[in-house]
Amino acid sequence: MIPIPAIDIQNGKCVRLQKGDLDSTQVYFEDPSDAAAHWIEMGAKRIHLVDLDGAHKGMTVNLSAIKKIREKFPDTILQLGGGIRNSSVLRIYDDLGINYFILGSAALDNKKFFFEACDTYLERIILGLDAKKGYVSTEAWTKTSEVLATDLIMEFEDSPIYQIIYTDIDKDGMMNGPNFEETKKLADVSKFPIIASGGISKIEDLEKLSLYENIHGAICGKALYENSLNLKEILERFDK
Repeated sequence: MIPIPAIDIQNGKCVRLQKGDLDSTQVYFEDPSDAAAHWIEMGAKRIHLVDLDGAHKGMTVNLSAIKKIREKFPDTILQLGGGIRNSSVLRIYDDLGINYFILGSAALDNKKFFFEACDTYLERIILGLDAKKGYVSTEAWTKTSEVLATDLIMEFEDSPIYQIIYTDIDKDGMMNGPNFEETKKLADVSKFPIIASGGISKIEDLEKLSLYENIHGAICGKALYENSLNLKEILERFDK
């Protein structure tokens, strides 16, 4: 299981939120590329990037910050989400050299585009499933659907999806542990590897997740920035 540090970008800065609430913004790095440098120096080979403004506006907003990270660290694997809802945005990020694209809202609201993206960018599309009480949320978590995450996975089981990121919104940024029950439920029904996200706060959380089959990785955010997790330590322990 691979621990993956997260860099959420808002107004060109590296921030963390609680449950996606924009009013809870806390800035950790003025320049997101400094955050990337910090995590890469500690051993990260893969980084999770989110354009928070893009997620709300449905378009790329923090392109310059993302481009700077890509140019400074060409050998680092970058997975990027936030506002990727049409093919033109995908092409921009593809030209930039982003390795994996995270599509969330499009999977529910524009299935034609989602399926086309999976076919065009084979094994580079990550399905981002963000859920509240098991139900998928979209539009930067402002809308909650009546679709269960487990049901949506079954709908895409024949698609060439690379991986799935499952985020429990009520746990995100709260540092009170992941939603183990829902994460395991999703991992059990998915044919795709799952990356767990939301609430990871201590090494015991990672230990428990590592016992579940089909959990490929875990996104670590606030716990790293608040130093309750040490990236070098958890990479040495879990990235095997």
